[in-house]
Amino acid sequence: MGAANENATDLAFAPVAARGIAGLAPEDLTRGNLTLELGLSLWMHRTGTDLAEVTSALLAVRDALLEASGLDRASEPVPLLAGDAKTAALALAIYLDGLIDRAACRAEVTRDTAVDAALALI
Repeated sequence: MGAANENATDLAFAPVAARGIAGLAPEDLTRGNLTLELGLSLWMHRTGTDLAEVTSALLAVRDALLEASGLDRASEPVPLLAGDAKTAALALAIYLDGLIDRAACRAEVTRDTAVDAALALI
């Protein structure tokens, strides 16, 4: 797949995943709960995204959330992307859930509004 197609896929996956993550409940992230894993799989299927493209799309959401919310990039943790692609994608999605909370709090808006503001920048 060419770079242009990968970028288009990232752009399709990013909003679906970001809005999906914003809609998660705290219990969806508990150990043994498959909601996030199944959600990522569904979002990938709907947008034609493969596992290799997930990380770059989620990192684009991270950058947009930081920019839209005004959070300090220097003090925001950098997510550790270790292990296989599946483990890295799940860890990054969990990280984004927390970042959405921090971005919403910083901007004094709802999680959905924080995500929409970030997605407008992508």
